[in-house]
Amino acid sequence: MRLRRLVRYARVTQAAKLPIAYNLKRYQYQSLPSPTCIRLLELLPTASNGVIRCSLKTTELEDAPSFKALSYTWGSSRTSIPPTSTHGGTGPKSLLTTRVNSARQHTIICDDRLVKVNSNLRDALLMLSNAVNMPHMPKTPTYYWIDFLCVNQTNIEERNAQVASMADVFKKADGVVVWLGKEDQYTQDALTTMQRISATPEGKWPLVPYTSFYNPEESPLVFATRLTFYNWLGFIVLINRPWFKRAWVIQEIALGKTALVVCGSKVFPWELLAKTLSFVKITRWYHHLRSEKLRHVKELRKQPGIYRQVLKSKLEVGISPLNLNSTRLTASLLAETNGQVVSHSSLRNLLDKHRFAESSDPRDKVYAFLGLANKSLSPFRTQPNALIPDYNLSVQEVYTETATVLMSSYKNLSWLSHVEDASQRQISNLPSWVPDLSVSLQPYPLRYRGPAHWAAAGSRHWRPAVTNMRKGLLRVQGIQLDHIDQTSLLIDESEDPSAGWASIVNLALSLDSPYPDPGATGKTPSRVEVLWRTLTTDIYNHTYPSPPETGLLFIDYILNLQIRHRLTPWSSADEFQPHHSPLSDFIYPNWRKLFELEPLDSQYKLSSYTERLTTVVESMFNGTYSPIGLAQLQHELDQSGGRQRRLFKTRRGFMGTGARSLRVGDEVWVLYRGGLPFVLRPLPNGHYRLVGESFVYGVMHGEALKMGLLREDIVLE
Repeated sequence: MRLRRLVRYARVTQAAKLPIAYNLKRYQYQSLPSPTCIRLLELLPTASNGVIRCSLKTTELEDAPSFKALSYTWGSSRTSIPPTSTHGGTGPKSLLTTRVNSARQHTIICDDRLVKVNSNLRDALLMLSNAVNMPHMPKTPTYYWIDFLCVNQTNIEERNAQVASMADVFKKADGVVVWLGKEDQYTQDALTTMQRISATPEGKWPLVPYTSFYNPEESPLVFATRLTFYNWLGFIVLINRPWFKRAWVIQEIALGKTALVVCGSKVFPWELLAKTLSFVKITRWYHHLRSEKLRHVKELRKQPGIYRQVLKSKLEVGISPLNLNSTRLTASLLAETNGQVVSHSSLRNLLDKHRFAESSDPRDKVYAFLGLANKSLSPFRTQPNALIPDYNLSVQEVYTETATVLMSSYKNLSWLSHVEDASQRQISNLPSWVPDLSVSLQPYPLRYRGPAHWAAAGSRHWRPAVTNMRKGLLRVQGIQLDHIDQTSLLIDESEDPSAGWASIVNLALSLDSPYPDPGATGKTPSRVEVLWRTLTTDIYNHTYPSPPETGLLFIDYILNLQIRHRLTPWSSADEFQPHHSPLSDFIYPNWRKLFELEPLDSQYKLSSYTERLTTVVESMFNGTYSPIGLAQLQHELDQSGGRQRRLFKTRRGFMGTGARSLRVGDEVWVLYRGGLPFVLRPLPNGHYRLVGESFVYGVMHGEALKMGLLREDIVLE
């Protein structure tokens, strides 16, 4: 008994020494009076023990006082730059420390009650508490809307209602404060980059050569002060902060009347950042802004300075910040209609454009864009009550409903092209025809390649069966074109890239001559022509079909691949004499065989190839070789998914390219209103699993309909 009293006395004594916050009860949210009510946070003077104090005020959104909305990320705010161990791996102890610090909970006092917040939100609240002393920030106390504190996250019904009205909250706010997190040793370089770009007249941006990134002397009149590689590295680190990848910030930044960006003590208007992103997009310098490329710059190799670890990482100015900026900038997105800010972007367009965005809750990859989508466009034009936020639904239900609504609204199957390869999918039990929006989509759908306007099924219509779709079954109509009987390796499936190309050439060698002509066009393309047109999806520099000279570029491309591989053993050009070395050494046997099979009048026949090889090799060693156009061809191959799509041949002799997971025995179908052919995998129950979209040379414009094949109704699951 005496021992219990001593323990109780010790606890009371210890509690008396603790900060006042630890003697309070946890905060309990009261239900909002109506779905149109919101809570606003008022920051109060910090407690004597340094604990943040605040109060929540309930108000109708329409009658709300002046307030600003905070845009931040719930997790860590820092760019992830994993330290490299002496063995080339990631230092687990440092990574663990980063995770623990970002997840650490801090106590604040709200209306004399305790609330737990993570480190990044605590830092943001401290910043807002000190806002009156910061440039560009409000000089008088104001209210703030902060989702984590102003919404009862444990009440699903309230969360549903508040998420549905979040767009209205950001439209109503006086402006948005973007909190990127604490500044680091790279922040000043990033700010210097943005300030100097912003000071450069936009009219001069198109004058900046693509190559002048590495050779500043090529554009001396554009920049008043030269930007260093260190400045650009700082910008790369800044733009890789998690905030730029978050799905919710797209709506927040797009709908805000104004936006101030805060990174530690650095405060600057959004326009400063926006101009820099616009600049790198117009000049295409984002191709250069990759740590993997910059690590080879002589200046940085010798003196990496504070960027030694950054240069060992894989950071880049990716598509997420560029698309985020364009969404904010697009005039149509923020068009004024009857005094209201109305988006002119459809939901499908937003889901397409921001597929790379991330969210901790996979359902938010849909919900984050509902408030931003134009309700007068499909799918809401015909289904106004579709896709209302509901966190009682599973991720599978949300994604399946989204696919159902989009396809039934547009009355076509183009959404099937957004299904990623099976190797990328993370959400289990998702129907094969439903895109897993929780993962980024690589490669991008082929229909975005350019001016092709493919219609493999002509103008045939599809009849949606919505009831079955909601059950995970998609009934489609179409014709079975063929079975896949041969596939190639991907370029990156072997340590030796030449092995991938060898399997591609072997597949081309197996093609019949003449190539199938179901459309009775009278064309007789050779094996080499079918190969390069398939690999590039027959598009070059926004032209469809590709002009014949693209084939010569392809030959040069193959020449470069083989020469670079063959020259690897030589340390200098002096050790190689092209006139005394047999050129046959440069031609792999399978390529030689392919060129030997070309018709006598073909521009790809072996003699033409050897002649071109002689010219290229001699000019390379004379220093006069200039491979004009090869960069564009490489771009076309990349856009066609050259490293991520698998080449295949069918029993009838068609060549195509499709998902990396396709295999022998899969079937190629032309689905009505699908745009492109699709690869399907038959299941024992007679149904099919979607493998992915495909490009099949010779049947992209309704030619398959002339083959006399039977129309069938099938079910995808």
